[in-house]
Amino acid sequence: MTILPTLEGGLRLQMQVERDWQVLMALSFDASHDLAGDLSGLMDEESMWEDLIEPELRALFSHQVTQVEAQVRAARKGGESSITIGAEDADVWYGALNQARLAMEANYQFGPTEEGKSIESMERGKQQAFFRERFYCQLQSLLLEYVME
Repeated sequence: MTILPTLEGGLRLQMQVERDWQVLMALSFDASHDLAGDLSGLMDEESMWEDLIEPELRALFSHQVTQVEAQVRAARKGGESSITIGAEDADVWYGALNQARLAMEANYQFGPTEEGKSIESMERGKQQAFFRERFYCQLQSLLLEYVME
């Protein structure tokens, strides 16, 4: 996949091989974690977080992932070879990418890179997840640099 800034202030994700589409489709799977519930668990009972904030967060998080998945599916089904993330979609993409990264950390517990521990020593599923997580992080960085203000 090649990622380029557009003249309109967006990012264009140009697919090179089928695997590029698969990585983007994995985003919704990678983000399938109850992040709103996790955050709610950190709050005290008196804050009424579960009643006031958690439902809105859950709806926002679901919306972000659903929107990104729909954009990827539509582009792929339509025979497109690229996806453009414009300024109007940047927050949604950034949020979905962030959810996926947080969920992956909760599931795989990558943690900081340890001295002497290599990526090759990880089991294959964790290794693949690690590379997707790093890709999501890089895409977030590009969104911040070229699209988001």
